[in-house]
Amino acid sequence: MERIEIEVADETAKKWRKVPMKVRQHLEKSFDEQIQNIFDKNKHLKFEILLNKISDEAQANGLTEEILQEILNENE
Repeated sequence: MERIEIEVADETAKKWRKVPMKVRQHLEKSFDEQIQNIFDKNKHLKFEILLNKISDEAQANGLTEEILQEILNENE
């Protein structure tokens, strides 16, 4: 594990110092999971955007659903 620092309100920092270790560990784990989820969703979103760009470019170059099906059926 690596330690990071985040800025919070003064009152929050004071309260944090009084939180029991078990609760801190639970909150730290929860925070870690939330950060991971944000980046995982971001990767998925970027992939979706890439697929949409590829689809748009293919359509702009004349690829239709029918042509795509013909290409896919050639290998059968």
